[in-house]
Amino acid sequence: MTEKQPNKEFLEQLIQKAGASTLHYFQKNFIITEKSGDQGIVTEADFHSENLIKNEIHALFPDHDILAEESGLTKYSTLNENTFPTWIIDPLDGTTNFSKGNPYYCVSIAFGYTTNGRFKAQIGAIYQPTTNSLYFAEKGKGTFFNGNQIYISQLKEFRMASITTGFSSNKGDALVPLTKTILAIQNKSLGLRINGAAALDLAHTARGISQGFYETPLAPWDTAAGSLLIEEAGGIVTNFAGKEFCPIQDRGIIASSPQLFDELFNTIKINYH
Repeated sequence: MTEKQPNKEFLEQLIQKAGASTLHYFQKNFIITEKSGDQGIVTEADFHSENLIKNEIHALFPDHDILAEESGLTKYSTLNENTFPTWIIDPLDGTTNFSKGNPYYCVSIAFGYTTNGRFKAQIGAIYQPTTNSLYFAEKGKGTFFNGNQIYISQLKEFRMASITTGFSSNKGDALVPLTKTILAIQNKSLGLRINGAAALDLAHTARGISQGFYETPLAPWDTAAGSLLIEEAGGIVTNFAGKEFCPIQDRGIIASSPQLFDELFNTIKINYH
């Protein structure tokens, strides 16, 4: 008999195991492949981590759907189910950083249920292997960093905030609203940072290292775990329209503390509309 829902121990062990597998490749020689459509690169470490995660999940939860960055959606559930268990996986977020020997990358895994195309995370974890940093959140039970509960930043002045964003795969005209927003936020805040791994940026926002994060377009595996971390740490997460965020349906995400959210959201809204 298989378990119906994963627990904290299973997810933490799984994500640490996947993270450890990436370290076998980090700062060594490995195969790099360019994705089609100028969408960046993928390495053999990405594939190894993803296969490891999927195999472990399927062994214990054979009827759970898995949405993963490199292999897409693998459907195990029956088509007549209105609500079905779903895993959303980024086996290595920050692949460009990883390929250059930059330690700012992570593994991101979320589990929840999908109903009518909307995903609700129940548990999520983000792990940075190079610093052994483990973030975990469970719906209604808070967010934790290496076992200790953490909370969103309580900073009240936007001018003293550090905000993070990213370029994603934006090119050409898509860079215009992005660069306008970067200029506006840089002028209003202590500083804006671009680190190259959206999931890890979300984890740092949940921990209070960053006071806000926004980016578009992102994929479900970039945001599924991180959005739960922030919500359970006391933060606000919306899409670019200011509505409830759904990792599967929304490509843009805005997240920060309740104290700073309105100013961040309004600054972004002006430059993207």
